[in-house]
Amino acid sequence: MNRIRPYLKLPKITKVKKPVTERVKTEINSATAEALQEVYGIGPVLGQRIISLRKQLGGFLIKDQLDDVWGLKPEVRDQFWMHFKMDSIPNVIKQNINDLTIAKLSQSPYISTSLASSIVALRTQHDSLTSWHDLAVITQIDSVKKARLSLYLSFN
Repeated sequence: MNRIRPYLKLPKITKVKKPVTERVKTEINSATAEALQEVYGIGPVLGQRIISLRKQLGGFLIKDQLDDVWGLKPEVRDQFWMHFKMDSIPNVIKQNINDLTIAKLSQSPYISTSLASSIVALRTQHDSLTSWHDLAVITQIDSVKKARLSLYLSFN
């Protein structure tokens, strides 16, 4: 091989680097239904559910709120965040839980009318509620619901 090497002309192998294209992420609180459907696993129905929940909430405040979309699988949710970002968080003014009526409380997507009734009944028994600990006796409020409600309600 060493004797014939001077007579061989082999091309030099160079690695061609593909240009890295960065995906531009879309803001979740302004995304359209068509933009949502670009994620594999999100069709027209699921896209509409995401937009509907976003509208009810006044915009997503935390990424975990996407878990509240019925039918959104965890693997699709993980792919979702590769396409979207959460930079513009809506300004939400927390409402005092001691001032809200059953009707006002039940306007929240996280509070049913029966839960609102339970909160008002408990508030009436104790004159006012001072912390989330006061609501521990209501079995409908688990740790996830408490975390969601704490985004919108206060005890001032």
